[in-house]
Parts: sequence; structure tokens; C-alpha cells
Amino acid sequence: MMRMPPMRPVVFFLLLAGHGLLAWHAFYGKRSFTYQQQVREKLERAKAEYAAVQQRRAALERKVARLRDETLDLDTLDEEARRQLGFIAPDELLVLPERRR
Repeated sequence: MMRMPPMRPVVFFLLLAGHGLLAWHAFYGKRSFTYQQQVREKLERAKAEYAAVQQRRAALERKVARLRDETLDLDTLDEEARRQLGFIAPDELLVLPERRR
């Protein structure tokens, strides 16, 4: 009768391979530690960009509010018209504030 080889080394190597696979996924897989850190960093960048957009929107809303009929500021209207149309008189000096991004 033929004797079966011992299964201990095979089981050991299968378990070792399984642990190796789990370890690889823990560090490099889609739900790994490094991937989660990248997602957190991306979220922080998106939050910062969102805050900048909110600030820009608030500035534009303030500008639009000054151009409404109830609160029409003639200086603001004149400044915006000159900026959009590029008109200034020969004896005038137009100083525009630096645009923020």
C-alpha cells in the first residue's frame, strides 16, 4: 500500500500564502491604509477648494447686491461699466484693484 505524504507542509504554505495575500491587500489594496490616507488628503483638498469657491461666491453676491435697484451704488455701476467697456476719459486715471483667484 502506498503511503500518503504528510499534509503539514502543504497546509503551512497555504496558510502562509493566505496571510501574505491579506497583508498585501492591507497595504496596497483598494481599502488599504495608504489608499484611505490618499482619500483623506483628497477630501481635505476638496474642502479647501470648496471654501475658496464659497468665498468667491460671497464676494460676487455682495457685488451683485450693490447693483440692485434698492441699493444701487452709482460709483460701483460706473466702475463696472468702464471696466467692461474699456472706456475712460483722456484726463482720467483708472486704478483697478488686483483680482483675487
